[in-house]
Amino acid sequence: MLFIQHGETDRPGLFRDVLGGLGIPLEVIEPYRNQPIPENLSGYDGLCLGGGAQSAYEGDQYPYLVQECALVRAAASEGRPVLGLCLGAQLMAAALGAEVRRGARREIGFHEVRLESISQYDPVWCGVPQTFVTTHWHGDVFEIPAGGMRLASSDLTPNQLFRYGHALYGLQFHLEMTPELLDEMVADSREDLEQYGVDGEALRQQARECLPALRETAGLVFTRWAEML
Repeated sequence: MLFIQHGETDRPGLFRDVLGGLGIPLEVIEPYRNQPIPENLSGYDGLCLGGGAQSAYEGDQYPYLVQECALVRAAASEGRPVLGLCLGAQLMAAALGAEVRRGARREIGFHEVRLESISQYDPVWCGVPQTFVTTHWHGDVFEIPAGGMRLASSDLTPNQLFRYGHALYGLQFHLEMTPELLDEMVADSREDLEQYGVDGEALRQQARECLPALRETAGLVFTRWAEML
């Protein structure tokens, strides 16, 4: 199982914990450290694209993003499972022909996500609470790729979750987040948070209130997705 990490604080977090509990090894590639992106998923059962400060439309500045999009298309053509988290979801949308652009304003904090009723028929999301509060940290948004299906939205971002084919899922939110990762992100982005009017300490406190309650849901979703590998 391959995980592509886009920055120091963009680690797999809870996703790694869940897969480890299932006995599934996770290989992490860090292209921002000049580690090469494979041309295909030969030798891997699936792909997860993590979050990051880059934008999906910055391929000229970060050529590895173009390679990641090609890898998503290759996985889709082979029927391999792909999971995208925040930037990862935007890269998936772009790879599959949908627009990714700057949003009306940044969505940072712990906000409610609402599942569409169709999600109750989805093999990964069925039975999950119709509304839940999760971590958001993004400025870009994506459209749903043609042939894809929207599964969730929030007040600020209409497209929070999509499915494409039988095993490709893009999540605009950070279901992999842990309190420890959130602490690191706040410390790493303190000046930016002040610029956006976000109280970092309040964010850390919210993480300790919201993330434990979400852990069961995240574990269920990641486990079900992993069963497709």
